Amino acid sequence: MHKALSLSYLAYAVGVAASTASPSSLALDASAEVERVQVTGSHIRRTHNEDATPLHVLSAEDIQRSGKVTLTDVLRDMTVNTGNSYDEQFTSSFSAGSASIGLRGLSPKNTLVLVNGQRVSNYGFALGTQDTFVDLNALPLSAVSRIEVLKDGASAAYGSDAIAGVVNIILRRDYEGLQLSASAGGATEGSLQQFGAGLLAGTGSLTQDGYNLTLSIDVLEREELTADQRRLTRSGDFRDQPGGRLAGWITQGGNYLDDAQNPRPFENCPEGTEARAWTDFTPGRDGQVCAFNGQKFNTLQPEVSRRQLSLQASYQVTPELEAFTQWLYSYNEAKQTFGAPLSVGPGLRAYNQDTGTLDDITVAFPVGHPNNTTAAPLPFDYTFFSVGPRLKENIQIFNRILAGFDYAGENWDLNFNALQSQSRQREYVDNFIDRYAFESLLESGGYDFVSGQHASGAIEALRLQTRRPGFYQIQSLNVNASRTLAHWLHGDVGFATGLDWRNERMDAGTSPEVLSGTELRPAINLIRGERDVIAAFAELELPLLDGLTVNTALRADHYDDFGSAVSPKLSSHYLLHNDWLLRASWSRGFRAPSLPEISQSNTISYGSVIDPNDPVTPGASRGYTQLRSGNPDLRAERSTNYNVGAVWSPSPSLSASIDYFEIKQDNVISPDNAQYIINNEAQFPQRVQRDTEGRLQIITNRYANQGTRTTSGFDIDLSYRFDLLGGIMSLNSNWSRLLEYEQAVVAGEAAINGAGNNQFGALPKWQGSQVAHFQRDVWSFVLSADYTHGYEQRIASTTSNPGLNASVRSHTTLNTQLSYAGLRNTVISLSVQNLTDRQPPFDPSAGSYYYDITQYNARGRFIDLGIQYQF
Repeated sequence: MHKALSLSYLAYAVGVAASTASPSSLALDASAEVERVQVTGSHIRRTHNEDATPLHVLSAEDIQRSGKVTLTDVLRDMTVNTGNSYDEQFTSSFSAGSASIGLRGLSPKNTLVLVNGQRVSNYGFALGTQDTFVDLNALPLSAVSRIEVLKDGASAAYGSDAIAGVVNIILRRDYEGLQLSASAGGATEGSLQQFGAGLLAGTGSLTQDGYNLTLSIDVLEREELTADQRRLTRSGDFRDQPGGRLAGWITQGGNYLDDAQNPRPFENCPEGTEARAWTDFTPGRDGQVCAFNGQKFNTLQPEVSRRQLSLQASYQVTPELEAFTQWLYSYNEAKQTFGAPLSVGPGLRAYNQDTGTLDDITVAFPVGHPNNTTAAPLPFDYTFFSVGPRLKENIQIFNRILAGFDYAGENWDLNFNALQSQSRQREYVDNFIDRYAFESLLESGGYDFVSGQHASGAIEALRLQTRRPGFYQIQSLNVNASRTLAHWLHGDVGFATGLDWRNERMDAGTSPEVLSGTELRPAINLIRGERDVIAAFAELELPLLDGLTVNTALRADHYDDFGSAVSPKLSSHYLLHNDWLLRASWSRGFRAPSLPEISQSNTISYGSVIDPNDPVTPGASRGYTQLRSGNPDLRAERSTNYNVGAVWSPSPSLSASIDYFEIKQDNVISPDNAQYIINNEAQFPQRVQRDTEGRLQIITNRYANQGTRTTSGFDIDLSYRFDLLGGIMSLNSNWSRLLEYEQAVVAGEAAINGAGNNQFGALPKWQGSQVAHFQRDVWSFVLSADYTHGYEQRIASTTSNPGLNASVRSHTTLNTQLSYAGLRNTVISLSVQNLTDRQPPFDPSAGSYYYDITQYNARGRFIDLGIQYQF
């Protein structure tokens, strides 16, 4: 094979990640005019596609063949998405209804999401009270031309948030024609059904007409799936599994608590509850408690309704100058059962706006109450089934407007962008309890908690509806210029430079009912912050030897709230012989403290720890209220990234690559570990509050720079294409191996390795994706397998979880799609996700879900029929 042609195969395999690109695209036409292109992670436009950093590309054809109908599902299946990212299954989150991606298990705040190379507004509520992120559910799928995933740090190019990598979603442009699509499907178990429709239309050719207008519209409707619809979750009883318990059951059904250590059920358990032996919940305890199965109130997949629009217009002002504008719009609605009807009992509180903390609310029958036959106030617990389950609805309106121009001159290429992007949220909740109505009815005896009889209008008085607002906005201006500085013996010297300005603002509030102390057991994540960022960057590409190219980049960012950061990068790639490319990179990156972390924020949330000092059951899991605040003295997280890899591509039909990565982060921001605080309570006397019985009530916390985290691993990508039975078979295999994920539980302690266990979230050592695609004439068949390695239990005590150190099983799902294009302008496809109806593996730490929602979903086998027609 001629060396130049062989290297062109190799270069293209590297540039478009041949493991997922259509292998037929590898055959380059040497006579064709070569266009200067820009790849994710670099500002230099070049005529070659090879680069020093690994780039994984998903084309529109790859997405269509996957059978997925949402961008979230497409990205979550990538092997580099190893854990600690969430989708709309996380219904108990402050950011319910949203979806995110976190490469390398480093959570979404360390992965930068771009659209056409420019930033996107974050979601208006924080994930886990502190992470800001781009909601994938706000972005369209039918308008996507390709997705470029840079598997390396890119702060030298883009600034903050790109520590783990970059996901750049490239939308279609210069499209001509009209395409309609529709799909309908459902799960084979439960009531989960899904309907989708799309339109893609475009007119005008930039090259022939001097303009183009491209429009896409996506519509999605999906029903709710609750835990009582799935056979493995409906009972809520997982005691037949290692470490399992009655995780789906709630014990606050109606019990007298005159002796807090020995609850006794009401004479007759209230409707909706039943008497169960206490030993079912706490081994070794005598007696009974009123309890109920809460699985019908546990939403596994919310009901969703989405309307997404993308409009792009381009105008060729002169042969060198192109003006463009882009508009993205999305309306997303997610409805779910937030939880069972509210339970009242010990630890019931309401917000006090004057102190910024919580007031205790007495839950006791007063003397003379119809349910109190004693001569003293009688504490109790109770669940308000008469009010109904707590419901939540999240509505997001997302906008992004971008305008700018591209200039391709004889010497300089210039690009200017002006952007405004915002995400506006409204969260509506229903069937919460009015604190003042509860206290009034408790005092007057107008509600009989034992018989369920109540005064007229009591239920309506108790029922509370609230609305919580959220908002995030980005405004930015940026300009960059690139050119060829010189023509050296071994290639062109490329140069790029530019300036960025960005303003970010976040305002997440709460309802007047919470601020006034009206809502019982409130959850609060108050955030108000704003920052300005200015940055300058430069990049230089040097062809030093035949086949050897070195790239250097430097970016300086200044934030008006924490200070400055300088991010350098040095990388090189070497085209060796005819078939090999060697590549390596070193860089420094940073993540600016998020606005929830560094601004005026006040959070009230709920969690659980293993309490060795619990007076009733030492070592049992105990719920608590957490008070958390922002810290204006935070420093930015800094990272050092290393990547070393090799690509072998002896022909257009075969490509293989292996890449090693290592990311070391300093000044990692997080609150102090709650479990460590409880285990070492004497060190934190002012931060732990207990009731008169000695039971844990409140832990006070704050964000802080905690220490260092080191993550390392490697990726293996294989692609092979060959003729078979008169058609073409394409095989693609992608594997990611997590070697280490080391950090200390608390700053100053010895680091431990979280790879292969769930100490820092479920982080399997191996993730794999295999895809076989057979194409013959008008028929197309795809069979894929997604593999997730098992992991060990590390986050509970032997008292509360007998399955400690047991392994969560590995998991493989098969997916398939059959497509027929024999009808004029029409493609009909039948897709089946999870062909064998595999259930997620049991994880005792996941509570009533029973599986880890960052890794799996409980939809089961899902069948979808789609049709696409082009006019």
